[in-house]
Amino acid sequence: MKNSSLPGTPAEKRSFFTGILCAPRADEKLRELAESGVLEKLFPEISAMRGVSQPPEFHPEGDVFEHTMLMLRHMVFPDPLLGWSVLLHDVGKPLTRSVEASGRIRFFGHEEKGALLAAEILERFEFEKTDMELIVHAVRNHMRFAHVTDMRQAKLEKLMRSVSFPLELELHRLDCISCHGKMEGFDHLLGKYLLLAPPEPEKLVSGRDLKERGIGSGVLCGTILREIRKVQLSGKISTRKEALEYMEKLISERNKTI
Repeated sequence: MKNSSLPGTPAEKRSFFTGILCAPRADEKLRELAESGVLEKLFPEISAMRGVSQPPEFHPEGDVFEHTMLMLRHMVFPDPLLGWSVLLHDVGKPLTRSVEASGRIRFFGHEEKGALLAAEILERFEFEKTDMELIVHAVRNHMRFAHVTDMRQAKLEKLMRSVSFPLELELHRLDCISCHGKMEGFDHLLGKYLLLAPPEPEKLVSGRDLKERGIGSGVLCGTILREIRKVQLSGKISTRKEALEYMEKLISERNKTI
């Protein structure tokens, strides 16, 4: 790539790398940028991952950069959020690497450091706030998926109902198949997710609505609320306006019997 064709503005840099991450052979294109020195100029944090060795028992594929490139290669349905999450998920490792007396390599706190770095990078590239929050969240929490088999059901369900869960799950899958290949956590999550019942919709009316109509708490109030809820869950009503109209109908029918 000629220097004259290098992107200049933050928005142009964002578009440039997003285009690479969402295109076929993203890893090959990033390797070419690394070899030419362009990557270090445009994205020094990613270039810094080259040569950062990892514990071979967990990462037989090689250094942090190689691991990230394998993840990009394994993406089946590339999209900007996933591509950037993959690219940045281990960006904190070069700054947190340590070696114990035994020779074991550690990266304590790399996910938190990575999240801080990711936020700085995405802000530098002028990402929209919503996209930035989702990517940073994925970077910060990508290690928690390693312990999902020990999670309590309530915590697991909260995790799976998060708006970011599909992104995080796919990031976890790519992370595993691009290093040690252990898929127990992914299989556990996927099985639970497929069995997860859809959340019940919020109630459209409350006792306060009935109180405003002169019906206080009691048997009648509970009966009307349960009837409205039953009709709502059946799909016959779906808006507050419809629920209030149905409530008025029930009150009218009740008054006729008095």
